[in-house]
Order: sequence, then structure tokens, then C-alpha cells
Amino acid sequence: MGWEIASPPDAVGRSTLEQLAREGYGPYAESLGLVGASPGIRKLGERIRALAKSQATVLILGETGTGKELVARGLHALSLRPNGPFIPHNFGAITDSLVESELFGHARGAFTGAHADRAGLFEVADRGTLFLDEIGDASPSVQSRLLRVLQEGELRRVGDSRARRVDVRILAATHRDLKTEVSEGRFRADLFYRLHVLALPIPPLRDRLDDIPLLAAHVLARLSRRDRVPVRGIREDALSALVEHTWPGNVRELMGALERACHALDPSGWVTLRSLGESFGRDEGAVVRDRAVDLKERTRAYEAGLIRSALEEHGGNKAGAARSLGITRQGLWKKMRRLRAFDPDSP
Repeated sequence: MGWEIASPPDAVGRSTLEQLAREGYGPYAESLGLVGASPGIRKLGERIRALAKSQATVLILGETGTGKELVARGLHALSLRPNGPFIPHNFGAITDSLVESELFGHARGAFTGAHADRAGLFEVADRGTLFLDEIGDASPSVQSRLLRVLQEGELRRVGDSRARRVDVRILAATHRDLKTEVSEGRFRADLFYRLHVLALPIPPLRDRLDDIPLLAAHVLARLSRRDRVPVRGIREDALSALVEHTWPGNVRELMGALERACHALDPSGWVTLRSLGESFGRDEGAVVRDRAVDLKERTRAYEAGLIRSALEEHGGNKAGAARSLGITRQGLWKKMRRLRAFDPDSP
């Protein structure tokens, strides 16, 4: 089935979506799996690259659904130990009574049901990276044990007196304000300072709404392949509704909305406002921005931003900029003329 942008005229077709998805893996995000071209996402990509080679602990800060584990995996992939294990642990996903055994391991007979010695995640992650998600949910006793490992590089399994050395890089993440948690006595100050060696904030989706066309393109293309759903494209009013939404659940919420929409396409295979459901109308408490959204202008601004960045990167050299954008020099010249934001005849 062909994906023609011209039919219907008020829609973004598959060829356009696939182009946007490809462009989303630009020089700032390609190796990280991050999608976007906004200043916030560019800065995040640059910051990940800057911190990846360090052995220091990184505290990733971001709201729920912003992709903290994705960022942690990017840090690991670009680190000095990319061939080592990447082991994630979420403090909110396991009961307090099991956390210490899960992280630090246990000796046989340490408690009821401990029928054999067992290594914890710190040992499993040796010579690799341990990602501690939602570290703000750690209990006081676990915080104390974590501090010891960070300070001394060794641990003791539950019920065992033997100290074991571990070589693990720690990445931690939280959606909480840990400074407030410290001041109110819920989080150890000494552990906070050990974790907060390097901080890496992730912008919420509402602060980078211009990335939504790219994100939507990427997600729809992936879902179309994965589920074999014949998505032809997305109508502009539907895409505008996505851009207007303030996304309290961030990228995770966007992905869920698009996945539902893929299974409620119109008969010709387009994602419509109806596909998105009532929560994206102006009723039912949907939180929308008041100002009108001109999708075409946003797309123009995004494309101009890519070209401007490429020209700056190559010192104004159009041939080099065109190569980095994956287009010909003539194609770049035509885009510059169409956008009317550059002098296409300059050297």
C-alpha cells in the first residue's frame, strides 16, 4: 500500500512520518535511542556523552515516564564498560523485606527459604553497571548498606560475615526531590552526597512539545512493523491534539496513547482524533494548551533547526551539511529556498 501525503490533504502520511523518524536519530541521539531535536533533548544527548566515560555515580532526575532507564542504558552503552552487564533494579517493584537479599545476596540459612547461597545484583553486575531506579524509595536499612558499598567497594551478603569486593558503576534515578527528602529525614544526607556526584536531569515532555511529531513518527513506525498494523499516517488535527496535551505521564503516556490509536484507525488506515479517544478532546478534563498550534509551522521550524545545526557543525559548508543530513547538496539548496530562512546562494 502506498503512503501518499497528498491524500488526505490534512494529514501527515507514512513517507513523512518515516522521514521524521529517521531524522530523529540525528547526531545528538542516534547512539542513545533518544528521539527529538529540541534544545532540551540535544542538551541531554550531549550531557550523556560527556558523563558516560566517567566512573563516578550519576543521579538521573526526571518525572515518571520520561525514560530514566533508557538514559541509564545510554550511559552504560557509551561507558568504558559497555561489554559488562547492565542490571536494573526498581525499588518500587519489590517489597522491603526482599530488597536486601535481592541487592546484596544471602547465605544459606540466613532466613526461612534461603536453601542455598545466592549472589545479589551487586555481584551479578560486577564489572558492569547497576541501575538503581526510584532510589528515593529505599528503606533506611538499605540506604545504610548502599552507603557502605559506595564508600568501600565491598559488601556482605545477608547472613554472611565475609566481605566481597565488587567493581560496579552505580547509576541511580528518582522522580523525588531528594534534597527535600534529606531535609525531612527520609533520606540519608551522606548517601545523597555520594549519589549526587553528577546529576543528569531529563526534561518532561511538556517542555519539549516540538519533539512530539518526531516521537509520534518513531512510535507509529515501530508499532506498524511490530503489530503489522497498516498505519498510513496521522491526520493533522490528531497530531495537533497530541502537541496540545501537557502529558503528565510523559513519553510513556504518549506511547500508550499511540498504541491504542493504532488499534482504532479509520477505515483507510489513518490515525484520527477519534482514534486517540475522548481524553484528547476538549472535554473530560483534558489538559490542553490555550494557544493554537500550527503544525505546518512547527514542522518548518524543526526542519530549519536541523539544517541550521548541520550548517553550524560544518562551518557553513553546504556539501558537508547535506551529507550529515543524508540528502544531496541540491536537495539541501531546494529545502533552504522553500524554508526562506537561509540564503541558498551563499557559499
